[in-house]
Amino acid sequence: MMTCLLLQAIPGHAHMLNMTHAEISIDAQQQATITLRIDLGQSLMTAEDYWAATQSPRSSQLVNLQPTLEQLDKELIFLVDGKQQPLALTGHEISATSFDAIKNPLTPQMATLQFHLDLSGGKQLKIRLADQLEVPWPFLIKVVAAGHSLPQSRLLTNVDRLSSEILWSVNAEAAASDSIANVVQGWSLLAPEIAWIAVGFQHIIPNGMDHMLFILGLFFLAGGWRTLLLQVTGFTLAHSVTLGMSMVGLISLPMNIVEPLIALSIVYIALDNLFATRLAKWRLVVVCMFGLIHGLGFASVLSNIGLPQDQFLLSLGLFNLGVELGQLTVIAGAFFIVGCFRRQSWYQSNVAQPATIAIAGTGAYWFLKRVTF
Repeated sequence: MMTCLLLQAIPGHAHMLNMTHAEISIDAQQQATITLRIDLGQSLMTAEDYWAATQSPRSSQLVNLQPTLEQLDKELIFLVDGKQQPLALTGHEISATSFDAIKNPLTPQMATLQFHLDLSGGKQLKIRLADQLEVPWPFLIKVVAAGHSLPQSRLLTNVDRLSSEILWSVNAEAAASDSIANVVQGWSLLAPEIAWIAVGFQHIIPNGMDHMLFILGLFFLAGGWRTLLLQVTGFTLAHSVTLGMSMVGLISLPMNIVEPLIALSIVYIALDNLFATRLAKWRLVVVCMFGLIHGLGFASVLSNIGLPQDQFLLSLGLFNLGVELGQLTVIAGAFFIVGCFRRQSWYQSNVAQPATIAIAGTGAYWFLKRVTF
């Protein structure tokens, strides 16, 4: 059954496998190097043209790429203080394992294009994709600027094609607060430790609705506080393991598989609450197994932001601490609202069961949405 679900999850999110990446590195002289990784054979070129370009001598590859480069120069728009700045190609790497691989979105053949962009005299950068430009979605942008301890991130989609502003000056704490990287950057002005704790906490409250529902599913099961805290602690330790392994490259699982599994974990915990007559001894094991899956979801956040290599373990530990504080805050909030009624005879039928049904329904909806869209 689980194998079938995983196989169904892949086609619905195949575009995530060849999503477009752009890393922008800005030096102290306000000169930017843009490294664009894109599946050209699935977007701006036909599979036949891309294959022909990869098989041609390097000296003539730019001739094959010229129409694509001209299109990118017009439709991949970099706005510096509201004015479009031209891109200058400085390097390229194109390859493909086979012609059939190019045609298959499940085997992305990523090309790398490198550009130079002059930002001197500017204060803010926005990236916009023209309406007619079609690339493998989503379009992930990572900005690393001199003088900043942490990068900034932006995500463009076919619906939202204009990024929020990116500030690269030392005083970039005034950047838009809707970016996780900018929130971290603001906290890091006070203390780097607070920054990573804030990132972990924010990934639970307010951004981690699926993780919050899982924790609430544990809360609404009839049982004592010791049992609840034991399960939450086991969940935290488990997701810390896969988070750490993922960040050092020891384990990897596509998000088009992880996200549906996270939704299924919410459904399972909720249904177990509804139909179990007593707390099973193996429930802690199940919670820990789901924690391993949730850890891969947390890793997607950190991989987009990046951890400082000189303080990798410290930053990772502080992020986990922030996650744990977020989870405990969810439990404290639930106790403050309904916990005082846990010993009442009507608590299960009037509070716990309706809430659990709502949690199960939400998890089922998320699962279907993540599988089919």
